[in-house]
Amino acid sequence: MRRNTSSWRFGERLRHLAPRTRRVREVRGQGLIWGLELNEVAAPVVAAARERHLLVLTAGPNVIRIVPPLTISRDDLERGTTILNEVLA
Repeated sequence: MRRNTSSWRFGERLRHLAPRTRRVREVRGQGLIWGLELNEVAAPVVAAARERHLLVLTAGPNVIRIVPPLTISRDDLERGTTILNEVLA
């Protein structure tokens, strides 16, 4: 099975968020479907991401759901993870 390098890098970048902030309890997912379980309510983080033009959703009260399109570019994936890093800092 061939691994999509963009989705692999995306997952690796998300996994590196957890040690950098106490706000992230767990990072889980595969391919381009990911969830960030927070130690707090997710709605304010989702709102802050939307203010920076990043559309993410909640999946329960404390989980951020990230499901980018399969056609997303590597640059957009990088930009999205940078925005998430900023709003979680």
